[in-house]
Amino acid sequence: MAGAVAPEVRAAQRRIVGTVNASGRMNADGLAMWREVDCGEWKATASELSADLDLLQVPHTVVTAFRFPLATAYSKAMRKGEEVRILREDLGHLVPWMPSLEQVIADIREDAPHWDFTVFQPRAEGMVVARMALSAEWPAWSKKQARAARLVCAECDYDLRDQDEGRAPFDVRLPAQPGRRRLVCGKCCNNGIDEMERLAALAARPS
Repeated sequence: MAGAVAPEVRAAQRRIVGTVNASGRMNADGLAMWREVDCGEWKATASELSADLDLLQVPHTVVTAFRFPLATAYSKAMRKGEEVRILREDLGHLVPWMPSLEQVIADIREDAPHWDFTVFQPRAEGMVVARMALSAEWPAWSKKQARAARLVCAECDYDLRDQDEGRAPFDVRLPAQPGRRRLVCGKCCNNGIDEMERLAALAARPS
């Protein structure tokens, strides 16, 4: 960053540093900054953050990501947003503009969470691995917030974010609501085998 820096680039630096300090989330995959859809009246949008990162020449992507519904909200649907993500291997491009980030990157634990929340979906043709589009801060949500996001077992209320191989999350839907995701732990659904067999039997029936 030798030499003079253009005023618009310096302004972008101030905005990005402020946003990272206020709402950045670091994990094993990199850095993420979430913005709710239509938040522009109150804070910089994901597209505005992206434009600032372009000025700073920091590689990044913008993805759709959801957060738990607010307890005071009339609708209990997940809140749709966009998340600006910088891969861990690309964070070196941001360090010259935010030197304090270097130590934060060095302090990331080897067992730190990742961006994706993985679930298993039993289907007639076999088991499918799916990834829920959640905001990167999902590991830090409280149990109440995780329940609102339906990340606890619908049968026993086990917190599916816990890394227990015997209680992995399976998307086992009610026959009356086939379009609604319903997560249960492996212990409560026989690791999805019963549902997979049920769906296979339905698919084999003549119409």
